Amino acid sequence: MLNRCAMRVGVLLLATIVPGLSAQAAGFGNASLKGSYSFLVDRWTADASTDQFAMVGLMQFNGTGVVTGTYTSISASTVETGALGGTYSVSPNGTGTISLTSGSTAQFAITLNSTVAGVPHGIQLLQTNDNSNEVISGTAVLQSTAAGTYSVASLKGNFAFQGNTWTADPMLAEDGDIALFTFDGKGHLKATVTSMFDGALYTNTVNGAYTVSSNGTGTVSIISNNSPKFAIALNSVASGLAGGLQALATNPGNGNGNYVAAGIGVKQ
Repeated sequence: MLNRCAMRVGVLLLATIVPGLSAQAAGFGNASLKGSYSFLVDRWTADASTDQFAMVGLMQFNGTGVVTGTYTSISASTVETGALGGTYSVSPNGTGTISLTSGSTAQFAITLNSTVAGVPHGIQLLQTNDNSNEVISGTAVLQSTAAGTYSVASLKGNFAFQGNTWTADPMLAEDGDIALFTFDGKGHLKATVTSMFDGALYTNTVNGAYTVSSNGTGTVSIISNNSPKFAIALNSVASGLAGGLQALATNPGNGNGNYVAAGIGVKQ
């Protein structure tokens, strides 16, 4: 009796010390991953002769191991759009795999995170079928667990934004930006931007326009010297309004140089 009581106390004490123990024991599975997620992946390489690459879009998981989606990608200044399809698997510990078989043949190792009430609000992604000396990785963020219909009215308010260029070419200037974007819910935007470009600090105020498709993807167009354009995917939707977005420049430098530019926005 003493040994059993001691064992019970030990188990209770361990569960108290390690709060995640009970959650882990409950286990994950394919049903844990259900809903639409915006995603952004980028290529990391030190080879200046390798074309930079990035992709933004949506993945819809059906809860039984099937994934579909849409994407916009850029490589060597060439933009492509299309549909995705494949399968996924989630292990009891919250790790898993995604195998895309249409639109792309990419395979990813994944880890679920930010789980609330059994729903992961984030996914970390690492491509595992690329044998070149490079890494393609990124994140996905929950858009909604239920299918929704979106419009420009879904993107409204102030959003803090951070973005940067990805390049291995030592002849190209490094560039990073933070900004505050204000979307009016009617397709118009304004932003204050702080940039570090080639070691120099710049500040600017810009205006522009944006679109949102019914699935929560869209575009942003900035009125400035370089007139940058972005493909975007909304996420963190609550009460019909987006709480975040992921963005990929579709005309970085207007084709001048081997780099991509991408970033994320979070509602202020």
